[in-house]
Amino acid sequence: SSLASTIMTDDYQDVIRSPVVPADPIAMDPGITDFMNRNNEPPNLGEIMKMLPKETWDVDTPTSLFYFAVDLLAVVCSMGFLDAVVTSDIYHSLPMWEQALAVMPLQVLTGFAMWCTWCIGHDAGHGTVSKDNKWGKAINRVVGEITHSMVCLTPYVPWQLSHRKHHLNHNHLEKDYSHQWCIREEAKDYHPIIKASYYVRMLYFPFLYFAYLFAGVPDGGHVFFYGRMWEGHSMKEKLDAAKSVAISFTTAGVLWSNMGTSDFAVVCMGPWMVMAFWLFMVTY
Repeated sequence: SSLASTIMTDDYQDVIRSPVVPADPIAMDPGITDFMNRNNEPPNLGEIMKMLPKETWDVDTPTSLFYFAVDLLAVVCSMGFLDAVVTSDIYHSLPMWEQALAVMPLQVLTGFAMWCTWCIGHDAGHGTVSKDNKWGKAINRVVGEITHSMVCLTPYVPWQLSHRKHHLNHNHLEKDYSHQWCIREEAKDYHPIIKASYYVRMLYFPFLYFAYLFAGVPDGGHVFFYGRMWEGHSMKEKLDAAKSVAISFTTAGVLWSNMGTSDFAVVCMGPWMVMAFWLFMVTY
């Protein structure tokens, strides 16, 4: 599949056909010394992989699913408790500022638990939750849809596509995805809107991710399929991605209709912004 998150296939194939260097530090020293003596040229991915123990590349599906279950349970419990607090009579008897103080620690806790599930979904996007020959692809898809499309309200397949392209063009000034790189020395020549955005960039951590998903800046839409991210992709691929969008909208719609606007904002979107904060902090 063109959406498969395979970023190191060639190097990996070289590695599995080559003997593995023992993990013992003494045994690894000659290789490291050789790297350092090559005019400071860094080792390529294949060389690094050869230096690591063979079991580094083993993927154990039950272990992966155990961590997935633990993180999902953390979200359910923390968000459930937050909802119980928000719907209690004691909470509604408090003035607004005390309500905010009462729920803030729980929002931070729930948002962090959501971030943990995000990391599991990230691994699913790379196909490393399961490598099972028969069920691996389906397991990765289900885990990704639950963690990203449902818990993090981030359509999984569109994210997987942009993330794959991010890795293919990592840190490239113009071709990288997920982040708009700026050259500090050229900032004075930017368009006034871009310049203003650059100077206040630290203020909109929680909101930028929402704009990234919906407005498609700078990659293209993750909800509406337009922009460079979708160039050359077929209608079949877009329909597959639309399934993830439908899951996200259905999840949000069901929670919103059952909770009401104010409770949905406090119980779901507050933690969601904490999750987005963690995403940007860890990434950038």
